[in-house]
Amino acid sequence: MKKGKRYKALYLPVLTIVATVLTLLIIIAVSTYRNISRERGRVEESLLREGLVIIRAIEAVVRAEFPSASPDVSRIQKITEELSREPGIAGISLFDGVGSLLVSSPAGEAKEKIVREKTQDVSSLTLLLKERGVITRYQPAQSRERTFEVIKPFRPLSYKTPLALLRESERKLDPKEEPLNQWAKDKIISLRLRLGTFEKARKQDIQHAFLMGAILVVLGTGALYFIFIVQSYYLVDRTLAQMKTYTENVVESMADGLISVDIDKKIVTLNRRAAEFLGDEEKNLKGLKISNIFDLDIETLLKDKKMIIRDMEVEIKPPSGGRFPLSLSAAPLKDETGREMGLVLLLRDLREIRELQGKVRRSERLASLGRLAAGVAHEIRNPLSSIRGFAQYFMRRLKGQEEEQGYASIMVKEVDRLNRVISELLDFARPKEPHREPHALEEILDYSLKLLESELASQGVTVEKSYEPNLPMARVDRDQFSQAFLNLLLNSLESMEGEGKIKVSLKRISQPPALEVAIMDTGRGIVREDLGKVFEPFFSTKRKGSGLGLAIVHQIVESHGGDIAVESQEGMGTTFRITLPVSEKFGVPSSELGVKNLEKL
Repeated sequence: MKKGKRYKALYLPVLTIVATVLTLLIIIAVSTYRNISRERGRVEESLLREGLVIIRAIEAVVRAEFPSASPDVSRIQKITEELSREPGIAGISLFDGVGSLLVSSPAGEAKEKIVREKTQDVSSLTLLLKERGVITRYQPAQSRERTFEVIKPFRPLSYKTPLALLRESERKLDPKEEPLNQWAKDKIISLRLRLGTFEKARKQDIQHAFLMGAILVVLGTGALYFIFIVQSYYLVDRTLAQMKTYTENVVESMADGLISVDIDKKIVTLNRRAAEFLGDEEKNLKGLKISNIFDLDIETLLKDKKMIIRDMEVEIKPPSGGRFPLSLSAAPLKDETGREMGLVLLLRDLREIRELQGKVRRSERLASLGRLAAGVAHEIRNPLSSIRGFAQYFMRRLKGQEEEQGYASIMVKEVDRLNRVISELLDFARPKEPHREPHALEEILDYSLKLLESELASQGVTVEKSYEPNLPMARVDRDQFSQAFLNLLLNSLESMEGEGKIKVSLKRISQPPALEVAIMDTGRGIVREDLGKVFEPFFSTKRKGSGLGLAIVHQIVESHGGDIAVESQEGMGTTFRITLPVSEKFGVPSSELGVKNLEKL
């Protein structure tokens, strides 16, 4: 199934897809978090630089306007208010070391709140500023907009480089700068920058991450759905293929023939058995009209039989020729809507049934004949004894009278011959139950040939033996099969006038396990019309034959579960084949028995 394999290649376990989607979601979440954290660091660094630049600008203005005096706070207030008008600046505050607010912008900002906040944390801010130099933190505004606050000591004189400051520390400060330095010593400046732009960018990044996650979930869900669809299709396809294969195997393994016919009464499908019945290959029979095979109108019969035909006996004439009986069953084939699609025919071979019926009739006929023969033989035997006694009496009384004595001798011989016929008739009418034991058939055949050795030699008949080696033994009645083989050999001997040849063969048949004994001769043969009668009692083609020899052979073989068949052509000789079922469990191969069983015979 190449198609099934292709679908199987597309199939992936559902858990693998779910794990992959979850892994990608985790990767996107971690990556987004790291990007936001990294961006936040960059924003804080940028805001810190911007805040320090603004603070240094304020310090520079204060230093420029008040180089040698304490600064005017109102002037600083105006400077900060001007700077606070910039969109990115939320506010500027300046307070001293005790938390007193000196400058606050924009002007409308609540001073009390700022004073309270700065007073509460001025001590901690002072400590942190001594340790860090600059403090940054996030603060919410009254408008709920977050701000970034930069806090540092207010040092207007911090424009000098560290090296210059180091050198100045070694000498006294310029007296002109002393007032400004003293004023700014405990001052702290706070600059609050708005985060609106950066917050908007951060929200956009988060939204983008959520969007990517949603897209991934949708794609993963779609992939799962697609996989479920493919898996379902593959499972359905595989199940249908298995059902089709199973159905085809069941139909092909049927002992009966099955034929489907379309609406035009042409053959669409048929199984192996049906092709055997029709005597041709399946490809040659498809498309053939069913009326060319059966001499009947099946459609009319279906109407007469109320749409179903059951076990109707017909004779078939396949294209190869010949005729044989079949049992025909037929029914209409319909689709799911009830529309007629054609017919389905079931054919059963009746040849074996007819053969069994013939055997049953023959057995019944022979049983009746046997009962009749037994009664007649009993009635004849009693007067035969008296006739033989009187004949012997006249032989003694007419001693010296050769002609009369000869007549009496003939009477005795004919009475003995008649008595033998009656004995055979009684044996046929009342057969003995076989006493079956494992025996080697080749030894029984050799013994029977030995008994006829003188007759065969006197007539100039040669014997050719062909025994397959290592044959198993068969469970048979030794005496009965000796009689059966003798009868067949005598029949072959009597069929040859003068010299000839008898061939005796023994071989194994594998299926079913059996042994086949074949006795062939070169006699005059049997005419075709008489082949079916040779095993019937009292039928004989010999002038002096009783007609019971082959009937007794047939009876013995059948009582052992075997079968006997005859093949003959007039003037070409005759072959009798006996098939006997065997089993390997009945002892060792007969070749190992030696001559001990032969001596017992």
